[in-house]
Amino acid sequence: MNVGHAMKKFSPPISEITEITDKTIPPVFTFSLAVLWLWSGIQPVLFAPQPSLQLLAQTGIAAEWQWPVLIAASVLDLCFGIACLTRLRYRSSVWLAQFAAVATYSLIIAVRLPEFWAHPFAPLVKNLPVMAMMLFLYQQTRSAR
Repeated sequence: MNVGHAMKKFSPPISEITEITDKTIPPVFTFSLAVLWLWSGIQPVLFAPQPSLQLLAQTGIAAEWQWPVLIAASVLDLCFGIACLTRLRYRSSVWLAQFAAVATYSLIIAVRLPEFWAHPFAPLVKNLPVMAMMLFLYQQTRSAR
């Protein structure tokens, strides 16, 4: 079973927006973004809580707010991942919200953790094609209405 077939099986389109299809929104885009968001929501809390809390401290978040911010960001990421796998992926607001979140995360990191510009894995630069994909998906779902 390919990804497109699996996505159709588990989350059929909302009847009022039937003109948006998996031809409009390539399943590989939504599935890959779902994996990215789901991993981003799970990984910091389960596998790297201390480094994540240290990064939050370096951005200037007070110690008493670090865990709540980490949990809130992880829950938001998980919600975005779930939205990518459900019929919510046909709503332009989902892609706009994701774009805004990545832009916000990137801006905070660029300003408060400028060493990430020189990081060997280029995490900030990699956000550019992710944001471009989200903008494309926003435009596709917006124009199909």
